[in-house]
Amino acid sequence: MKATLYRYLLKELLPSFALGLVGFTFILLTGRILQLTELFVNKGIPLSYLLRLLYYLLPSFLVLTIPMATLLSVLLAFNRLSGDNEITAFKASGVSLYQMIPPVLMLAFLAYSATTFFSVYSLPKANYASRSLLYRVASSNAHVGVQDRVFNDDFEGLVLYIERIIPKTFKWENVFISDSRNPSEVNTIIAREGEILSDPQQLTVTLKLKNGAIHKLGRHPEVYQKIDFSTYSLRLALKTGLKGKQNGEKNPADMSLKELIEAVQTLRSKKADFKSQWIKIHEKFSIPFACLVFSIIGIPLGLQSQAARAGKSIGFAWSIGVLFVYYLLTNAGTSLAERGAIPLEVGMWFPNAIFLVLGIYLLVKTANESPVLLMVWLNKGIVKLRQGWSDAPEPRGGRSSE
Repeated sequence: MKATLYRYLLKELLPSFALGLVGFTFILLTGRILQLTELFVNKGIPLSYLLRLLYYLLPSFLVLTIPMATLLSVLLAFNRLSGDNEITAFKASGVSLYQMIPPVLMLAFLAYSATTFFSVYSLPKANYASRSLLYRVASSNAHVGVQDRVFNDDFEGLVLYIERIIPKTFKWENVFISDSRNPSEVNTIIAREGEILSDPQQLTVTLKLKNGAIHKLGRHPEVYQKIDFSTYSLRLALKTGLKGKQNGEKNPADMSLKELIEAVQTLRSKKADFKSQWIKIHEKFSIPFACLVFSIIGIPLGLQSQAARAGKSIGFAWSIGVLFVYYLLTNAGTSLAERGAIPLEVGMWFPNAIFLVLGIYLLVKTANESPVLLMVWLNKGIVKLRQGWSDAPEPRGGRSSE
């Protein structure tokens, strides 16, 4: 009996989970796809590079979309079972609501394991691979994207003019550069020679200038300074439209769990600030834990919401509302923890604790068939809104009179 019930509930949960995972991931990818298209059309980046970059971005999206899909699948499944009175049939057969929970927890645990794997193992590697790919893109564009006797603005805050590029080399002659990266101080650099240098270890692209001068102009016209140099190195940042670190420091988001722990221990011994690393450690486990929390709260929300029986679109709206509140609390807790207003552990785990307690409370009330005042008020409000829409007068000319 139990095996048949569990298989039936899993068949109800898995299609909605797959649909939600694909849908949410595609929504998050849409913004990046637009950026990648701009790189392909305007910057001439090879399509193979863009596809690989898109692949490296997937783990960062799946860490978020797997918990989302878990909530959506549970909500839609129990909405459908409640709307078709199958929950009532189960209870009449002696099956309580608590006996329907194991399949949900099974799906939630699998989603939690997958999200933890992506968060702990795949995400740091993908972030580092994407940074390396961005470096190769920036390096190749610095080499071949610059033309002589043309003003070039492909680098952040810089405008370059090269009188002559020596063929089959990366050397330039008579280089003019306008450097406006610091708005309070505009620099003009003139050099007889220039050369592009790439450093794969540091993921940097550097322009090495020789035999030139830097002309500095401050906010006031009378503030002027000239500095002659024999060698001057200028780090270049390509306008890729994507964020990628191009220095030797490793961002906490790119560190593995082991590296984060070592960084925390090192910074703690130096009495330095290690909040950003400590936050990333907690994020690797607090975000996957949302799969378990959403599975608990999704059951009573799916059963208590009478309006959700009207169709899947309402259930989808419910899931969006819950996700919005959850991630709003998560961002607020992280921000407060970073500023030191609350303990870091409280800020990172407070949303999970609140939603877990609320989910257990709603689950017990639903199992005992006790109405929840908040859900009653929400249902009444939704019913009134729907009645108001249905009773609204049709615009003139909406129907043709016979």
